[in-house]
Amino acid sequence: MVVGLYLLRVHRDQLSCSGYTLIEILIVLSVFSILLGMVILQITPTQTASSTRQFLEKLQSDIRYTQQLAYSTGKPHRLSIAPSSHTYTIINNAANVVKSVKLPENITIHQGTLGHQIIYVGSGNIQKAGTLLISDGKEEYKLVVQLGAGRFYIEKK
Repeated sequence: MVVGLYLLRVHRDQLSCSGYTLIEILIVLSVFSILLGMVILQITPTQTASSTRQFLEKLQSDIRYTQQLAYSTGKPHRLSIAPSSHTYTIINNAANVVKSVKLPENITIHQGTLGHQIIYVGSGNIQKAGTLLISDGKEEYKLVVQLGAGRFYIEKK
């Protein structure tokens, strides 16, 4: 019986010494939440830059697609930008919409010397050379379409 009481007393002493206090847990959780908040603040600008880069790649692909449609059908096609509806569309010669794309919320396209459309004639050449201005709120880009074969490039301003 004495041995049983001794073991009970030892077990109770071990229980009171093990574990963490409420203050220790709260300090660890607050440090963890501060570090997590700092990581989230670092991810947001990277995510915006990534979505802008993705949009610019999609726009380049759609411009090439417009040129390919004009060349393959032998009829003019145009990529028309509608700032009011925040979209751009690829339209064939009969004014039928081939493809319509909604712009991301942070992207705005301003008319440069091209106006708001890029027109490819039936041979796949550009009808008019010029520029479009693209902004994502932080950085500005210039889309330059060259005369002739319809080559273009996007440069950061």
